[in-house]
Amino acid sequence: MKYEIPVGPIHPALKEPIMLKFTLEGERIVDVDVIASQNHRGVEWLGMNRNNPVQSIYLAERICGICNFCHPACLVMAVEEAAGIEVPERAQYIRVIQGELERIHSHLLWAGVAAHELGFDSLLHYVWMVEKR
Repeated sequence: MKYEIPVGPIHPALKEPIMLKFTLEGERIVDVDVIASQNHRGVEWLGMNRNNPVQSIYLAERICGICNFCHPACLVMAVEEAAGIEVPERAQYIRVIQGELERIHSHLLWAGVAAHELGFDSLLHYVWMVEKR
């Protein structure tokens, strides 16, 4: 017999609004339907209605409270590509370094959050201690 268990879009274990529909046969998960993008903030509309295009960069920084580089970087790179702007090689290296630092930060944070969800708060506090440095 198959059962469907919906989880989300708002759930204490989920840090982002996402809908998961698990299909189970007994205790075995046989399928998962992931429905992302459950949170619409109107960022695209707000960005198109800014007086100054630079204001859209600050808006892109606020898409996520954790990732402060990837969203504005994607916006700027899209504008550069659309406008045919050549970026200096040094700037490209700096972007890669900044992106990798943010990726490491994100992985550390989510490892701490996962530990917290399992009740291992000591690891969460160690992760915060590493991230402060």
